[in-house]
Amino acid sequence: MNVTQNKIDDLNTVISIKLTPEDYKPKVEKTLKDYRKKANMPGFRKGMTPMSVVKKQYETAVTFEEINKILNTELNNFIAENKLAVLGQPLPKTDNNLDVNANEMTFEFESGLAPEFSVDLSKASIPYYKIEAADKDVNETIERMQSQSGEAVPSDEIVEGGHFAAKVQEVNEDETLVEGGIETTVTFLVEDLKEKNEFLKKKENDVVYVYAQALFKDVHKLQHFLGLSHEEAHHFNEKLKITIGETSTKTKAELNQDFFDKIYGKDKIHSEEELKAKIKEEFGNYYKRESDTRFINDSVEWLFENIKFDLPSEFLTKYIQSTAKEPMTDEQAAEEYKKSEKAMRYQLIEGKILSDNKVNIQFQDLLDYTKTSMKQQFAMYGYAEVPEEEIEKYSVNALKNEEHVRKTSGDIIQRELFKIFDAQIKKEEKTVTIEDFDKILKEEHNHSH
Repeated sequence: MNVTQNKIDDLNTVISIKLTPEDYKPKVEKTLKDYRKKANMPGFRKGMTPMSVVKKQYETAVTFEEINKILNTELNNFIAENKLAVLGQPLPKTDNNLDVNANEMTFEFESGLAPEFSVDLSKASIPYYKIEAADKDVNETIERMQSQSGEAVPSDEIVEGGHFAAKVQEVNEDETLVEGGIETTVTFLVEDLKEKNEFLKKKENDVVYVYAQALFKDVHKLQHFLGLSHEEAHHFNEKLKITIGETSTKTKAELNQDFFDKIYGKDKIHSEEELKAKIKEEFGNYYKRESDTRFINDSVEWLFENIKFDLPSEFLTKYIQSTAKEPMTDEQAAEEYKKSEKAMRYQLIEGKILSDNKVNIQFQDLLDYTKTSMKQQFAMYGYAEVPEEEIEKYSVNALKNEEHVRKTSGDIIQRELFKIFDAQIKKEEKTVTIEDFDKILKEEHNHSH
């Protein structure tokens, strides 16, 4: 047996494997003897079928199988031993022939190689939008706190300045419930509503249908009340069924020490100035995730624009065609490659960054991450003191699920990438209000479309 490599260029290589009968015949003979022992063929006692009969029926198939096993093993060993960074899997060349009577057979496999490139994140300079509360955001928050802390006075219907509880459900155009759609209970302030006249004078059990974007004056309240991400809140416009519950008005609590203690705990806040500072801090913390996500997205775009390399496109197109579940024409395969090229490039760039920074996810990392998530989930349901051994048992069991492992690995990789970006990329910090941030997103969305 002889395995060699013919490197076509930096991105393409052909691996050749020469086999002689001595490489596979002994295994074929052994397998046929095992078949003979178990064979139960008409006219012969079990295990007494003549070898010539067994060979006539099984030799060709067994030979093909043994040769394929050897080829797969030798290919994998050669790739590993020579540290070849292959893309996809090697493909047999169309002129590979299998002649079991030949004294020597040569099998050729073409393969695409990953390109060599470097990533220097210190060259990147990326905007980091630090979102802070505007004065009107702070004042609205204080008014809401005062209203929520005031004394509730029941009312027969929804009135100006009032409150009402309501069940919110996502529905189809024919007003049937969306399976698995949004379903939650919300306490609304009339002054927050975009079309408050649709709700005024409505009573308990009355129903109002409204599209999501027409519900609140401030679209970010969709994010808070419906559990959406910031991006989703700006584009979610499904039809909602709102079933009115209890209606009431509230007196407005005074801004005094009793109010501060009720909201934040005894002696945590001592003045309106401290209250405003605390609200601004909480606002910034709440939107930090949006700032971080934006920073990551902009960093990834910088990578696409600045890290250039070629791919073995012809091989990858052929690979896509050969591994497709349904037959593909050359044109369809080329189109599929075009769709997936960006993802391939990012996967290589991401792998290079993780490798350069020695990020290697182990089972313990998956377990620790899962245990933390489990503790948070239990706490949400009021179980804050679950024994550590129980958490461990649930977590180990969860890691038996491939989808959970895939998702958890992805989450950990994103966490590690952010740490790397945060440490190595120069940040151009820009303090903006949430309105300014929304305008930036909207302008860029319009520009990209």
